[in-house]
Amino acid sequence: MRILMITHFLPFPPQGGSLQRSYNILKQMAKRHQVHLVSLSQKALHPDKNSLARSIEALKEHCPHVKAVNIPSDSSRLQWYLLLLLNLLSPTPYSVWRFRSKQMASEIKRFLNGYAYDVLYFDTIDLAQYLPAGLDTPTVMNHHNVESGLALRRSASERNPLLRLYLRIQGLKIRRYETVHAPRFDLNLAVSEVDRALFESFIPGARFTVIPSGTDTDYFRACDPGDSKELVFVGGMTWYPNAAGMSYYCRKIFPLIKAEVPNVVMNIIGRSPPRAVQECSLQDSAIRLHGFLPDIREVVGRSSVYVVPLTVGGGTRLKILDAFSCGKAVVSTSLGCEGIEVTPGENILIGDTPESFADQVVRLLRDKKMRERISTNARRLVEDKYGWPIIGERLDMELETLRNAGSGR
Repeated sequence: MRILMITHFLPFPPQGGSLQRSYNILKQMAKRHQVHLVSLSQKALHPDKNSLARSIEALKEHCPHVKAVNIPSDSSRLQWYLLLLLNLLSPTPYSVWRFRSKQMASEIKRFLNGYAYDVLYFDTIDLAQYLPAGLDTPTVMNHHNVESGLALRRSASERNPLLRLYLRIQGLKIRRYETVHAPRFDLNLAVSEVDRALFESFIPGARFTVIPSGTDTDYFRACDPGDSKELVFVGGMTWYPNAAGMSYYCRKIFPLIKAEVPNVVMNIIGRSPPRAVQECSLQDSAIRLHGFLPDIREVVGRSSVYVVPLTVGGGTRLKILDAFSCGKAVVSTSLGCEGIEVTPGENILIGDTPESFADQVVRLLRDKKMRERISTNARRLVEDKYGWPIIGERLDMELETLRNAGSGR
């Protein structure tokens, strides 16, 4: 098959949850089919021409044709603020406006005129604006999260009343956009059964299937930390759920753990930690901020317990799958592991209050046999269900079925 993949960021380097999913989906499709890529380029991910060129060259190992288009609103801070302000008057979500580009529309049209495609793959609902009218080619829409649900959850937990109102308005706009545009696609991909059920509860006219996110079980290998008293969290904190979760953890949970295990160390990997986390680190040298690390395996490998104290979120937590692949015992909130087929007490421990979360971490630090049992079962789970080649096979079956059926619109 020949597939046109349309993305809202260049999916390389695959550092971060959505980037990992997009890159590995592309890589798996390219093993079996010819994939062309048209992508918006986000300035935050590729701030200069050299980093952009390196990513394009890396992606050309999988795609014979790669085209990147700058996002117009990334050109100046003033234009970004103006877009935010004007969007208040529009029923369309801000995220759709942000990814609006005449050049992007032109490039997609050029590719469609130049090649015959068997499938068009769109990587987020915000790109539905680029679906041509009257197209006969089967189409796929990928949903990294239930984006409306993520915004509405965040609004519910926001203390600032103006920001809470803004987030709720955006969440409702996204919900309306999802409802209108998801049915335009022949197949919608959810990352978990939880997400699919939520989508189907408010979009009954669209076809959804689950293609989970995965992990690289060859890159992330199990490593025995011995009797280490180190803990670890990995996640960029420009993403609100990570920032909120680690602020909550450092203020409410880690002091309870340290009271029971005085020599415990907390490793936090991820760029842009919020002020609350930085202040906690200044007050307690056991909280170590590593910032962004291109390779997390050394720090994760020497840590005995991986913590995921998320209180807001959606989709699948790739950080947990990577931790499982590294053979780590994970303690998470119920929300933090939502969307993964885990069994509490068998391959993960759950704590939904500061006290219960801290208790589970302390249990694992003190009980090496329990820690080893949990980590072994976690590694087995990703080997059986969440390796990218397994997920690639599932996706390929869906694409072949779609091609054989043709467009249903």
